[in-house]
Amino acid sequence: MIPNVMIDIETLGTGHLPVILSIGAAKFDPHGDSINDSFYVAVDPVSCEHFGLKVTASTAMWWMDPERDIARTNMLQESRVDLATALDGFMQWYGPDSLPTWGNGATFDNVIMRSVLEKVLYECPWKFWDDRCYRTLKSMAPSIKIERHGMYHNALDDAVSQALHLQAIYKHLSL
Repeated sequence: MIPNVMIDIETLGTGHLPVILSIGAAKFDPHGDSINDSFYVAVDPVSCEHFGLKVTASTAMWWMDPERDIARTNMLQESRVDLATALDGFMQWYGPDSLPTWGNGATFDNVIMRSVLEKVLYECPWKFWDDRCYRTLKSMAPSIKIERHGMYHNALDDAVSQALHLQAIYKHLSL
C-alpha cells in the first residue's frame, strides 16, 4: 500500500502565495478506514511576509465573520513557528518519496503548498502527477456526506475529516 496524503491549509488569502496560518496533513490508505499518521503546525503570519506572502482583504474579512469565532479564537491561542520551520517540519514528516497528495480543490491547497515551498527554496516533495483533487472526487458521490472530526477550519481536523470522507467515497464507488 502506497500511503496517500491529504493536505489542508488555513490562509489569509486565496492567491498562489497567501499568508499561511496553519498546515494540517494526514497519511492514509484510500482503501482503508483510518488515518495512519498526521502533521500539524501553526505558522506565524508575520514570518510569511518576509517571503512575500500576501493577505487578501476579502479573506481577512471572511475570518472576521462571527461564524468563525471559535476557530479564530483557538487559532490565536496556538503556539506558532516561523514559516521556514513549519515547512521544514512538513518536509521531514512527508518523507523523501512522492506520494499521491490530495487537496480540497484543484487550485488551492496543493498549488499553494507547492508555490510556498518553492518560494522558501524547497523542492515540492510530490511530483505533479501525484496531485489529486478531493473536491472533484467528492462531487462524484454527493450522497456520501462528510462526518466532521474536530473543529471546522482547524487544518488538521479538516485534513482528517476529508481523508476519512475520501475513504468512504472510495468504498462507495468501489475504487
